[in-house]
Amino acid sequence: IWVGTWEGLSKYDGHKFTNYTTANGLSHNVINDIFETNDGKLYVAENDGTVDVLQRDAIVKKAAFSNVIINQFHRSQDKRVLAGTDRRGLYEIKNGNLVKPLQTFPGSSYNDIAELNDSLLIGGAEGSLLILNKKFQLFAELKQPMGILTFKIYTDSKKRVWVGTNDGLKLVSPNQKNNQLFHFSELPTPYNLPELRNHIVYDMMEDANGNFWIATSHGLVKIQPDKNWQLFTEKEGLPSSEILSLFQDKEKNIWIGTIHGLAKLVTKIDIRIYAIKNELTSNGSGALIPLNNELFLINNRMGMQLFNSKNAHFSPVKSEHNILYHGYVENSRPLLFYSHINGTGKYDSVNRSITNYILQDKLISGVYCSVMDANGIIFSSSDKGLVIYYRGKSYFENKLTHRITDLLIDKKGNLWAGTWDNGLFRIRYDNSKNRSHSPEEVQDRISLSVQNFSGLLPDKNVRCLFEDSKDNIWVGTRYQGIVQLKNTGNEPQAVLHFDMRKKLMSNWARAIAEDTKGNIWIASNLGIDKLIPAGETYRVFNFSRVNNYFAHVNAILTQKDNSLWLGTSKGLVNIIDGETEKTSLPPVYITAVNLSDTGFNYNTHQAGEKVQLKYNQNRAAFEFSAPGFINEKQILYSYRLLGSGDTSWSQPSNLHNVSYASLLPGNYRFEVRTKDWNEQWGIASNFIFYVKPPYWQTWWFYSLIGILAALLLYGFYSYRIRQIMKIQKVRNRIASDLHDDIGATLTNINMLSEISRKNLGQPQEAEKFLHRISEEVTSSSQALNDIIWSINSRNDSIEEILLRMRRYAAELFDNSKTNFHLDIDELVTRKKINMEQRRDVYLIYKESMNNIVKHASAHNVWIDVQLQNDMLSLKIKDDGKGFDSSVISSRNGLRNIHSRTEKWKGTALINTSPGKGTSIEIILPV
Repeated sequence: IWVGTWEGLSKYDGHKFTNYTTANGLSHNVINDIFETNDGKLYVAENDGTVDVLQRDAIVKKAAFSNVIINQFHRSQDKRVLAGTDRRGLYEIKNGNLVKPLQTFPGSSYNDIAELNDSLLIGGAEGSLLILNKKFQLFAELKQPMGILTFKIYTDSKKRVWVGTNDGLKLVSPNQKNNQLFHFSELPTPYNLPELRNHIVYDMMEDANGNFWIATSHGLVKIQPDKNWQLFTEKEGLPSSEILSLFQDKEKNIWIGTIHGLAKLVTKIDIRIYAIKNELTSNGSGALIPLNNELFLINNRMGMQLFNSKNAHFSPVKSEHNILYHGYVENSRPLLFYSHINGTGKYDSVNRSITNYILQDKLISGVYCSVMDANGIIFSSSDKGLVIYYRGKSYFENKLTHRITDLLIDKKGNLWAGTWDNGLFRIRYDNSKNRSHSPEEVQDRISLSVQNFSGLLPDKNVRCLFEDSKDNIWVGTRYQGIVQLKNTGNEPQAVLHFDMRKKLMSNWARAIAEDTKGNIWIASNLGIDKLIPAGETYRVFNFSRVNNYFAHVNAILTQKDNSLWLGTSKGLVNIIDGETEKTSLPPVYITAVNLSDTGFNYNTHQAGEKVQLKYNQNRAAFEFSAPGFINEKQILYSYRLLGSGDTSWSQPSNLHNVSYASLLPGNYRFEVRTKDWNEQWGIASNFIFYVKPPYWQTWWFYSLIGILAALLLYGFYSYRIRQIMKIQKVRNRIASDLHDDIGATLTNINMLSEISRKNLGQPQEAEKFLHRISEEVTSSSQALNDIIWSINSRNDSIEEILLRMRRYAAELFDNSKTNFHLDIDELVTRKKINMEQRRDVYLIYKESMNNIVKHASAHNVWIDVQLQNDMLSLKIKDDGKGFDSSVISSRNGLRNIHSRTEKWKGTALINTSPGKGTSIEIILPV
């Protein structure tokens, strides 16, 4: 429902109002009119001459039109959209543009536009009423006195044209001739009211039921099809008696715009309350009795009243000796009434009074209910139990001595008695003239048998009894609702039980009735419930709760045409049941979605579009509403979030919002639905969104981890293979060294030993070979020692290499004329190198030293070991005879030095010349 006010535009969605003002985008706060296009755009005409355009609850075009004050929009039968303006004539909206067509009065002010056959009837501020043809040319005119303003032009279902002015209600004469002045007719009855003649008429409307509503400056007038009328003012609950606008929605509710606010009148049901004037504190009705077009009302404090339903007039019923009667004898004809202490009176329909009929026995007092059977026997209750009036006398029946709250004679002639707190009893009796042992003596009492059915009830505190059209007995209790005793043909059985757990409003049933459609009505201290037949059972419909009518109801009387009369603590009430339970609720809408993503705007969100949130944007809040206006507080909503841990529907309630926090990554679908008055679930609305997982929970991250793990495993595998290969290589080298060095040496020793053995006869020759055997053993021992040293991990430091290099040099030069000089950088001793590199460094050094000993004839040898930027520098220099490096040599010494250096990506620099010694510099990364 969109409402234009003097302080902005408001939207009501059945839950809350959303307001649009200049503070949040409107051009002006005074709203003249609202118009909706077929594509859902709202054109809002404001009093400063601008028109704003809204779509999806957001202003999509501010000041779409300007400098033209539009008073009213009008959609014609030929689908044109016209606009009546202030001093600018008529405009037309075409393709989103405001166009001014040619017209007879281009500068006129128009407040309202209506259609009269194929012409336009236009009224404005100048006082005249104009009839224009489709080309906006003058067809006829009605001139009014200066100062008369036209506010509303309305054509009703009888094709009568009504005009609301500041001079009251006007009716256009139906007899007009072309190109002639037309005139007003005299107001017919019942429109010829002072309220309509002497006050401003702002608006009018004919509702779906044919009622005519007229908004005036002094109240709202309702004129019914039967010509009865009613005036609504502040006394009837309106915010103000100055009514400015009227509107009927799809559910036939009447919205009333007043100068002090908005009011709503639910017309799905027609509730009329009739209070006895000047006696408002004594309006409680205890019983209702139909008498032709009148109702007999029994009030425990006011006595008897007759109510004429045609003129809504109350008239008191006098009684002989001013006796106050408290109830009537059910089924009695003529109509009988009882008093607690003064006996029974008979209604005199001619004199409309009650005369004494049966005097009460002084011993019998406190009658609470009474019923007459087809033979004129009256059964009544008292403090002491059942009282029977038979053959002109009253007596107590000692077979039932409990306090009785209600009596019922069923269609089979059985008497049912509900008691205060002793349960339910069925009484079967024989009223024939039974004779005693003495043939002449006639019994003055009837014989009866009492059967206790209290075991069929959940509560022994019975308050009312009723027999429906199917001969079932309904029992209303004080604390446990109502029970249906099914007519099975034999003994009754308790089949159905309804209480608050079965959705009754109250467990205290005060009266029960059945309408012509088989619905069971239950009265309580909160209002009325309706039990609607549904197969073998009934569906509970909380009539009072849904229709927002609550009262302390004592009696129900059902009549034709869905009419109910209620005797309540607030007076006599007539309800026309509009069968609200058959009304389908409108679809539920999600009106707002708030996400952790502050950039998300639900107003611009396209339906069905999936929203993606980051893993840390895992909060969502939803608002929803169904724009149903019969009773918004009784619309029940149920929701769920598919994709979360709990996907079951929530318990139905009137909550309009829900929020979720700490949502796990995944796909989500929020759904909300409503339950209509017929207990059926509507189609759910939904919103789809997706919470992205953090990067460490994504498939690509898992894939990357898998690849890295595979690479690590492969790297570890390759490392292990390389290590195995390295070990194998070492083993192969050791084997090769043992074979090449030790094996060859042992072979030489073996050969020398054999030669020595053959030369034992020549000692000098044998000694020479034995000396060579000693040298071979020493060489073999040295080679074996080198092999063992190279594979020992304790020798991995450079310091160990240097110690061995020192020892080796000492062994070579101690007994020679060569001086040995060794210079070592202290930083070098802290480094460690692997076994292979250690072996190669030592072999390069050893090869160089052997070459010096064998070929250089040097006097001095200088060895310098330094560490610079993780590079090992080994310099070996001698002052020997040198050699010509350009001459190609067949020896492998220098070739081995170069190959071992290149193996570790190092460099070998050899500087030599004949007679100038030799300098070798080895640089290796360590």
